[in-house]
Order: sequence, then structure tokens, then C-alpha cells
Amino acid sequence: MNTVRARKKGQQYKLYVNDIYIGPVFKGDFEKVGMSVPDSEDYVITFDTDREVTELNDIIYERAYQKAIGYLATAEYSAGIIRNKLYMKGYSEEVVDIVIEILYESNYLDDGRFVEAYTRSYIKTKSRALIEREICDRGVDATKYRDVMDNVYSDEGITDEDVINNLLAKKYDKDSFGDMKVKRRAISYLSRHGFTYDMINNYLT
Repeated sequence: MNTVRARKKGQQYKLYVNDIYIGPVFKGDFEKVGMSVPDSEDYVITFDTDREVTELNDIIYERAYQKAIGYLATAEYSAGIIRNKLYMKGYSEEVVDIVIEILYESNYLDDGRFVEAYTRSYIKTKSRALIEREICDRGVDATKYRDVMDNVYSDEGITDEDVINNLLAKKYDKDSFGDMKVKRRAISYLSRHGFTYDMINNYLT
């Protein structure tokens, strides 16, 4: 026997099965499984069979999966980012864990591919160290994919020194670095892009 509670929040209902939160459902979802549509803020019903609960679960899992596929259709994301996006949509940890697992199994999620895409996106504007930190912040251990990053840097034919030169050339006149105010602004600018003071100073002296 299952007890389903649906707590209304806007156009959605937060679905709980046996007091365990599952995820969001809509008015039409109840109709699809042959249930009466909740007409109160806190709707509770008890089932003698598992059919309705199973079908509601299937709807939630499928919707979460399709949302994740939609995100990945626009860009390469890490599992951590997809996880956070689904949490923000109201899906439970259990649902999200299963969706992430399926995405890995179906190769929609690939950490190496994410590292490559992220590195290519920022290789011309950030230091390699900063790119690596940001990848780690997104839930992927970048140290395991340094060979992937090496390949990107080799393909692009660019180094951190090239990035510093290009950033400075776009924003400053090299002859202006004798002015300490300009030099301090340049140091701050390059620091925000992930370069150390020692690296920066080599190009400002």
C-alpha cells in the first residue's frame, strides 16, 4: 500500500511517496495515470496497488532525463552542472542520481569531452591553472584529464605566455607600463584571468 502526497506550489505539485520526496508533477500527470486531479494545497491519497505510483515515477524520471538531454544538446556540461540544474527544477537526489548514471551509460555525459570543450572555450582568455580550477569547481577532477588539456593546447598552438601577450595587446599600450597606475591595473587585469604575479611581471618589466 502506498500513500501519495502532492503539495501544490504554483502550477506544480511536489510529489511525495510514503513521505519520500520524488519530484514535481503537473495536473495532467495525474490524469494520465487515472487519478483525480488534486483540488487542495495538500492532497493525500492511498493506493492498494503500485501501478499509479510506478507510472507517476516513470513520468518524473522521463521528464528529468529529457530536461538533461535538452541541456546537453546546447553545450557540453559536466555531471555536476547537470545535477545542479535538475535540483533547481525540483527533482530529488534519487531521481537525479539515476538520470546522471543513465547519461554516462549512454555517452551523453563524458568528462573527458567536457574538459576538452571547456578548455577550448577559455584557452585564449584564461590561464591554464585557472581553467583547471574551474573545471574542478564543476565537479570534474581536471588532474585526471591533463593529457586532454595538453592535446587542446597543442592543437591550438598556444601557451600561457601567448595568452598574456594577447590580452595585454588588446587592452594596453606596452609603452604605458612605465606609469605605475597603468601597470597596477594591468597586473590586476591579468590576475583576474588566472595568471600569477611572477608570470605577469615578466611581461611588464
